[in-house]
Amino acid sequence: MSKGGKMLERRSLTLVFIAGVVMHLSLSLAAVAAAPQERVRGTLEAVAAVMHDPLLQGSDNAAERKQRVRHIILDTFDFEEMAPGTLGAHWDRLTAQQRTAFVSLFGDLFERSYNRLVLRFLGDRETAYGTVSSEQDRAIVRTTLVVRKTEERLPVDYRLIEKGQRWAVFDVVVDGISLAQNYRAQFDKILRSSSYETLVQKIRRKLAQEPA
Repeated sequence: MSKGGKMLERRSLTLVFIAGVVMHLSLSLAAVAAAPQERVRGTLEAVAAVMHDPLLQGSDNAAERKQRVRHIILDTFDFEEMAPGTLGAHWDRLTAQQRTAFVSLFGDLFERSYNRLVLRFLGDRETAYGTVSSEQDRAIVRTTLVVRKTEERLPVDYRLIEKGQRWAVFDVVVDGISLAQNYRAQFDKILRSSSYETLVQKIRRKLAQEPA
């Protein structure tokens, strides 16, 4: 083979190699973007399946429906990541026992809000999935709840964190309002004027008064 032919062959091999790398990176990036969205999609579909299950309809099965939905939410949301952020600097002053108790208490409170603001709409709305933004171990999955008859839209964005090759939700932004940040503002106001014990009492009282 001539010298020119060898150079042409090397160039061809180089181009094939580059094309392979580009394709691999494209597929990898697509997989990274898809994983958070599939996590959210799987959660919403699992909740909808429970709510629409013919065997779980009626008031007699309300407790069972609630328990199954709660199990799905606990599996999806990272309340250990969320709870400290809602207390800010106040978190550092808590004992280990107080932290464990607050994570559980906050999980109950957040679940109640998420049910009221998002999950109860799944029955009469379609979930449209938008873009996914990801950077390192964080991602934002954009969705929109669309009313079937009126086309009314409610944007709901999910913020996720990757831990141990598993994506978990650590915040939900409903119509531009972050639930986690909203709680942080509420908690900070109470803690500045009162105490952590007062905050806990208010949360427990709220959970006891509001219907599940």
